[in-house]
Amino acid sequence: MRSPRPGSRPGPRHARAASPLGAALGVLLLAGTAALAANGAATAQPAPLDWIKNGDFRYPLALGWNCQGEFVQTGQTVEGRPSGTDYAGCTQSVTVVPGTRYQFSAYMSGPYTFVTISGTGTGTGEVTLWDSGPAMKSLATTLQIGDSQQVTVTFHGWYGQAPYQVSRVQMIGPMYPNECEFPTPTPGVPAPTSTKPCMPRPTTPPTGPGVPTPTPTGL
Repeated sequence: MRSPRPGSRPGPRHARAASPLGAALGVLLLAGTAALAANGAATAQPAPLDWIKNGDFRYPLALGWNCQGEFVQTGQTVEGRPSGTDYAGCTQSVTVVPGTRYQFSAYMSGPYTFVTISGTGTGTGEVTLWDSGPAMKSLATTLQIGDSQQVTVTFHGWYGQAPYQVSRVQMIGPMYPNECEFPTPTPGVPAPTSTKPCMPRPTTPPTGPGVPTPTPTGL
């Protein structure tokens, strides 16, 4: 039997005649707004999404996950049952935007339960949430993506250990860097002539009958 390695893995009024100063300010404001729009800066970044398919386990594991080992799915909780030769694990590939951040979280319980993202392209390339205890816990961290366009999400237990439970896995983003946060136009202040390009949102994963799609979040 292998030894567990925990580290391995938001009333109408009368109109007044416009004053010359007010009219001038209005012209400047309109000009600034038009200039920002011409640079693509007036468009707000879209809301972050949860990019893990079937991460809340509302559907059978086969929709979104590639699993090996023994599993029991009850409601929206998955119980993995490791053996002496496998750790009952499931994986999923997820598209990401290079240079952005994501909020990674999971609910888990049981001995040596791991939820990992690998291939981030920063540091060791791997970020792991893990716990060893009978109570369901919520764990979360922030992922920094390097030059990667795809990461791998995995959840599993450990060889020869008792069953573990996972009830929700989320990867919410992308959260864009500061150069994508454009200032509100200020009257009298010239609009920037150019802005740094913002990175595009990843392509929405393909869908099919019964396959869940990424859902908007309030972050």
